[in-house]
Amino acid sequence: MRRLRRFLRNRRGSSLVEFAIMAPLTITMLIGIVELGMVFLVSSSLENAVLASSRFGITGSTADGTTREDVIRDVIEQNTYGLVPLDEVTIDTIVYDNFSDIGEPEPFADTNANGVFDTGEPFTDVNGNGQYDTDVGLAGLGGPGDIVLYRIRYQIQSLTQLFDPFFTVIDHSATVAVRNEPF
Repeated sequence: MRRLRRFLRNRRGSSLVEFAIMAPLTITMLIGIVELGMVFLVSSSLENAVLASSRFGITGSTADGTTREDVIRDVIEQNTYGLVPLDEVTIDTIVYDNFSDIGEPEPFADTNANGVFDTGEPFTDVNGNGQYDTDVGLAGLGGPGDIVLYRIRYQIQSLTQLFDPFFTVIDHSATVAVRNEPF
């Protein structure tokens, strides 16, 4: 009995036991903080890149031997700090007549009253491409006074795969709509 009491009062090694209990939790939390920090950094750099590229795009200016598209890609690459490889990024530029047209489908006559466009129903070909579209915009950078929607999409993988049971891929998207200057 005396040995048992002496064993229970002995505090040697208690720090080691506490460390063994807390170390995995602490390390997991640190990895989680780094993962979330990377997600927020990529997200904010994409927001910055879409804003910077739209600021350049509205001017309509280009240097000799380059296109507006090439310069916009360069601006996006510079503003993502090498975190986002351009070959994995989807860059959309869509031209509209009005801000209210963004994301709107072409108008159609719903002859069967089901609320969706069905093949054969008459529609107004707003963008002039000869087919019904769920978005009236046209791809491109537009001309003077046009409304242009800039959208960048990118999927980021988990750095450590520690959180793959919760998420494996995170979709990032940054969008801005601007009116081109008269150029």
